[in-house]
Amino acid sequence: MKITLLTSEPCNCIAVEKELQALGFAYERRYVEDEPEIAERFGIRHCPTLIIDERRVIAIDEANAAQLRQLLTAD
Repeated sequence: MKITLLTSEPCNCIAVEKELQALGFAYERRYVEDEPEIAERFGIRHCPTLIIDERRVIAIDEANAAQLRQLLTAD
């Protein structure tokens, strides 16, 4: 599974990153300021967002950050 964490420079994504690491998921962190075409391609309007295998997009917020394992393994 390829996971991209799309975030912005001012976004504090430490909790999301710690959760991904604790769950053993490898990921790549990318910044929307450096690569706005990613946000445009996937229609992303919220950071942080996870992009799974270049086809599934999951917006992360306080309500679902603790449920990352379920979100990442859901079909």
